[in-house]
Amino acid sequence: MAAPEEIQVYLDEFAEQGTWGLDIHSNYVLTVQPGAVTNDRKMLRATPELSYGINKNWEVAGYWLTSKGPDQTNNNVVSDGIKARVKWRPDSSVSAAVNGSPWYWAVNVEVGKVNPRFNVDQRLGELKFIGLYKSGNWTLGGNYNLGRALNAGSALGTTSEIDTKLAYRMGDSIGKPVSLGFENYNYLGAISGPVAGLNKSRMTFVAADLELAGWDLNIGVGRAFGATDDKAIVKIIVGVPF
Repeated sequence: MAAPEEIQVYLDEFAEQGTWGLDIHSNYVLTVQPGAVTNDRKMLRATPELSYGINKNWEVAGYWLTSKGPDQTNNNVVSDGIKARVKWRPDSSVSAAVNGSPWYWAVNVEVGKVNPRFNVDQRLGELKFIGLYKSGNWTLGGNYNLGRALNAGSALGTTSEIDTKLAYRMGDSIGKPVSLGFENYNYLGAISGPVAGLNKSRMTFVAADLELAGWDLNIGVGRAFGATDDKAIVKIIVGVPF
């Protein structure tokens, strides 16, 4: 199983009312675990995400999942499915920066249909709780994710994942903000049932966030552990300026 199409800890990013946003999520599997039965090595995943701010509290977005790997037909780029999401934030989070509050929170709901190569259940849903605390140059963010197959007959049930990010903001030679830190993605597996507590995995990244000529970049190099075939992963998220 290749790395997820989106490796990101959700923080306080939000499209303002009436505006569009475009992020390109990508990751590349450099190496796989010894004895891995799949050929995820050299697997490239690229996922454009188009978002729109409905108002100050609501944002919607759509994803198109694609991949390119050595075990695909003629090593071509293929479509891996689509997803849609809705994000909501309360008024307290909307005005957090203005009021000087260090706290921010939001909720994200996502549904989609994916290639069975990446998930045999195909029709998937996710509920994501987003929390953020900022103090000076430090940012601590966390997501608690509940996932579930939407098709009947799935034996896995509800799964959970905890993602965290710790970053420190610095300044470069021209005064643009640059942040360095760590991101952790901890998949905890099924909450209940016969496979509860099994197939756990974790990805840990050293990551940098920066801006270049209006383009927002999140770049990370990571290592995967546990029930996953991947070992070394590089990821880049590009925020395209409008």
